[in-house]
Amino acid sequence: MKKLIFLILIFLNVSSYSQTIIPDISARVDTSKTAIKQVYNLYKNYLNSRPDSIYHNPNWNTKEAKQYLKGKVFRIDRSAIQMFSYYDSKTYFSYYKPKILQIDSIGSNRYQIKTIFAKECPDTDYKTFTPDCITKLYAVRDDKGLFKLENVISYDTRNWKTFKFKFITYKVHPNSVFNKKEAVKASSFCEKISKQFNITIEPFTYYILPNSDEMGKLYNYEYWLSYLGGQTLNPFKEIYTTYGNASYPHEFVHLLFPLPKDNISFCPMIINEGLATWLAGPSMTETFEHALTETSKTFQSKEKISLEDIMTFKLRNEFDNSILYVTGGVICKLVYEKHGVEGIWELYNSTDKNFKFVLEKLFGVPYDNLEKYVIEYIRDFEKPN
Repeated sequence: MKKLIFLILIFLNVSSYSQTIIPDISARVDTSKTAIKQVYNLYKNYLNSRPDSIYHNPNWNTKEAKQYLKGKVFRIDRSAIQMFSYYDSKTYFSYYKPKILQIDSIGSNRYQIKTIFAKECPDTDYKTFTPDCITKLYAVRDDKGLFKLENVISYDTRNWKTFKFKFITYKVHPNSVFNKKEAVKASSFCEKISKQFNITIEPFTYYILPNSDEMGKLYNYEYWLSYLGGQTLNPFKEIYTTYGNASYPHEFVHLLFPLPKDNISFCPMIINEGLATWLAGPSMTETFEHALTETSKTFQSKEKISLEDIMTFKLRNEFDNSILYVTGGVICKLVYEKHGVEGIWELYNSTDKNFKFVLEKLFGVPYDNLEKYVIEYIRDFEKPN
């Protein structure tokens, strides 16, 4: 009997995993029309073809797929970069059911597909977390007459104003303004970091956007619950910012410091973000010193703090990750004071596997001792009078 139950459970698990995802459609999607039916089938096939994986998906525009797969870091669907950060596609679609709201012709052989991902009958606690997003993709006929999917960014930014300043190409949203004085500050900051850490500056593109909704659209989101204020896509040499500003030093640090050669051995997030925070502050509007002062006050109100709790976000602010960023910034600052540029590079080239060993080597003390030292440094930074 136990063996029978076990086999049934295996069957149910396999059936659940291999279940075909069939997206619902709204009354606006008329699949009796040949082209719309073709686009619908294309999109359905895409949802069932491991969209969470980094590979040349057969449902995607070939030229665009090759472009996005160069670094072998990101998925070719820009919305998938965020969508599958915590879940694989099967799990995600089991939570958030796809429903196609629109399939509309918007140009010669070009259709838009808008899809809402929402949880059916959510519990009371989760009602405010659904829908998760509404995406938009394009389906465009290729030279063989077949529809293939595309990201929206190339088509939707084709008429945006472009400005070049030294090594930066600015693409400016119609509701934003390019400020040359800010571009001068941007290039000066990059040149300073380049000289300090002996980094070669490669040309890059900087998108100036007025708000997070407009940034979301370039990631194929018409609506996103979890939004970003700025991001660097290092393999593509692209920066996105939602502050309407031509200079974002925090993101410049992310772009200037190179990716690992194998695109796998990344340094821990606390160091990656800590380095950018130490050199440029945790955000567009806050300095490292101010953020350190605020984090110091938070630490003073806590009895027990560990780096593990900080790195796993058990200890964090309600609306930002400043505690992680600042703690990493302090580690970078202390390493630089002891070992200079060489110490920073050794820290930056650490991995999750050897992170503790590298810290022990750089600080010359056991991990538990340096953990206590870093936490006490932050706690004592802003002592009450």
